[in-house]
Order: sequence, then C-alpha cells, then structure tokens
Amino acid sequence: MAAEEQPTKTKRRLRDALQRYFLAGLLVFLPVAITLWFLGWVVQLLDSVLDVLPKAFHPNSYLPIPVPRLGAVVTLILILFLGFLTRGVATRRFLAFWESIFAKIPVFRGIYTAVQKLVQTFLGPSNAQRQVVMIEYPRAGVFTVAFAMGRAWPDLEERKNTQLVNVFVPTTPNPTSGFYLLVPINEVTPLNMTIEEAFKLITSSGLITPGSKNRYGK
Repeated sequence: MAAEEQPTKTKRRLRDALQRYFLAGLLVFLPVAITLWFLGWVVQLLDSVLDVLPKAFHPNSYLPIPVPRLGAVVTLILILFLGFLTRGVATRRFLAFWESIFAKIPVFRGIYTAVQKLVQTFLGPSNAQRQVVMIEYPRAGVFTVAFAMGRAWPDLEERKNTQLVNVFVPTTPNPTSGFYLLVPINEVTPLNMTIEEAFKLITSSGLITPGSKNRYGK
C-alpha cells in the first residue's frame, strides 16, 4: 500500500506545484497581454486612417517596400501637426470653418458632431459636463461606476415628468465601449474621483482604487 501511495503523493505535489506556477505566471502575463492588446487596438485604429484613401494614393503603393503600420505613424504625425496649428489664431479660424463644412453634410453631420462632443467631454480641459458617479445597474442591488454627461434632453424629461441625467457606462477592460443610459437624477450618486482614477478602476476591474498603493487597497 505504501508503495502505491508514493506515486499518488508525487503526482499530487507535481500538480499543485504546476498550478502554483501557472497562477503566478498568469498574474505576470495577463496585465502585459491586456495592455498590449489595447495598444494594438489603438495602433490598428490609427493605421486604418489611410485605408480611406484610394489604393493608388496609399503611400505603400509607390514606396520601394511596404512599411508596416505606416498609417499609424502618419496619423500620429498628423495629430501633432493639427495640435501645433491650433496654437495660431488664423489656423483656428480655418479649422472652425472646416468644421462648419462638416456640420452641413447630412449623414456625416450627426456622427461627426456626436463624436466631437464625446471626445471634447473626456479629453477637454473643462469638467463642467462630466462627473464620475455611481448608479444602480444592471439590476437592483448591483452598482457600477459611470460618467454623468449632463442633463438629458428636455423632451425626454417631459416624457417621464422627472429630471434625467445622461450616463455613460463603460465596459471592462476596454472603457471606450459601453452603454448610454437615462437615469433619474435622484438615483445618481456623485463620487469624489477623477476621470483618470475612474478609468483605472474600471480597466483593472476594481483592483486599482484611488489612493491605493497596492492591490485590493491593503
């Protein structure tokens, strides 16, 4: 019996050791993998900007060798160049004129205006129209951290005869996607948290809390 139990104990110890090593490795691998996945998604998004050009005008069509991720590099340079242009009064007027043209295109107008407003809300210097809040979602007794984006359209409030707040609920681990909700103002709890702290909290699934020095706030 003793001879039969020895291989069993050895297998159990080996299994436990492999499990510990796997979990330890997973704790190192997952943050790196998720970060690289998110950065890859951003790079792919930037790289796709040049895809709107006809194939004959794409830089890779006349370069000696195709340059990988050339679109991402060109887009980053373009963003920096536009940021530099906005420092001048004349160029700001030109960009404002250019935006007014976009705002007159029927289908393009709605998408462009909505995206522009969303980007300005999260990345702009003003905090007047954004606030980190907590709401009861997706069911009673369960809460989530979200972003209040200001009062709802008056016609929507008249429909329910109550004050409503535009709330954006981001998803984990990619906070750039999420859900748009209309929440009664008395069910929205403001939080003493910055936008950056909220994004860290959401992308880490609660592991990185405001003011915490290590995991779980301990």
